[in-house]
Amino acid sequence: MNTTVRLTERSGSASSQRRQGFVPVVVYGAGSDTQSFSADAKTLNEILSKNPRAILKVELPGAGSKNAVIHEFQRQPLSRTLLHVDFQQIDMKAELDTKVAFHFTGDPVGVKSGGVQQVELYELDIRTLPDKLEPTFEVDISGLDIGDQLLVSDLPKHEGWEILTPEDTLIVRISPPLVMEEPEAGDTAAPAAEESAEEAKPEE
Repeated sequence: MNTTVRLTERSGSASSQRRQGFVPVVVYGAGSDTQSFSADAKTLNEILSKNPRAILKVELPGAGSKNAVIHEFQRQPLSRTLLHVDFQQIDMKAELDTKVAFHFTGDPVGVKSGGVQQVELYELDIRTLPDKLEPTFEVDISGLDIGDQLLVSDLPKHEGWEILTPEDTLIVRISPPLVMEEPEAGDTAAPAAEESAEEAKPEE
């Protein structure tokens, strides 16, 4: 927990803040009212690229430092410009509900045989203490063959985590290879034969 985000009082519209290199943010949780601030866009983008689930020190104007996590953020779909960030204050001794992203390792044997890997779930809902948070949940899928699938119930136990996602939720499957149907020989020959017959007709 060595990253500090310094918040400043909002001034001007959201668009003007972004032009100046800041992002509108809100801070809530831990029994406090929701408060609106601004934060440096470069700092936030670095945090999101390295570990979006990191525990941060958030410095609030006139209120000192608070422990917090990024609960949600929004980007512009095309430019990927960071539009807004929600910070959730946390109690280090109390469990919190959050998400952790999957990091799949290994090359599935089914993919090596021509199968297609289809990911259906990218994040897992968990409940845990803040100091048990990790940036990703590594899952080895090298043993999956064609026709195999991985459900939440198949995941290895992780100490300190209570999984909230339903056990029957599909995470990833290995589907059979796609087969392109080739046209039969008669299908291509028929048009050519008809064309030749047309050309052979005598002119009236």
